[in-house]
Amino acid sequence: MRQKALRCALTFGFAALLGAAPAHADGEVTRAKGCGQKIFVSGAHGYSVLSGTVEGMVKDGDVLVGDLELVGHVAIYDRTAGRNVFVMIEEHGLDKSQITQRIATACRSEVANTFTSGQVLRTRGCGNKIFVDATNGFAVLERIAGGTVNEGDTVSGNFNRAGRATVQVKQSGITLTVFVDDFELSRSAIRRKIAETCR
Repeated sequence: MRQKALRCALTFGFAALLGAAPAHADGEVTRAKGCGQKIFVSGAHGYSVLSGTVEGMVKDGDVLVGDLELVGHVAIYDRTAGRNVFVMIEEHGLDKSQITQRIATACRSEVANTFTSGQVLRTRGCGNKIFVDATNGFAVLERIAGGTVNEGDTVSGNFNRAGRATVQVKQSGITLTVFVDDFELSRSAIRRKIAETCR
């Protein structure tokens, strides 16, 4: 009788453990190209951020099988490529706007390595900030080194991505080193930033 009760308890406990085991949360790679070791994945319960692979090992559109909702180091299976991949899951359960922001920060855009140009909209009373009306929208630059730039000057450089950039000023021929605070902004967004920054 005691053995039967023990067997029932063990069976019930094992079944409870199985029921508590996390289900797989498979996903599809939203973006990996141009993101270094980062992989951005869309799953049933939102988006996940993975890292740790060699760039190019996992491709956009690949289907990943594994628990993508467990933060930490995991092994997942890339069904599209037919191989196991060891990654670290940094975040999960993100929404579309959150993942879009992280992709913009981590990945090179299609135009990130090309040059753009624009006209300086405002520098007066803005400290080191330079506001530019560029080809793909408005940009906010912060001067790190180099000469002065004036409103109305035409500037060109790789300031169509976040981070450090080199800018040439057409009128004076000088070169500036800047940090791109923001880019591809709308007219209303740039007006807000100018109002917040400039005297």
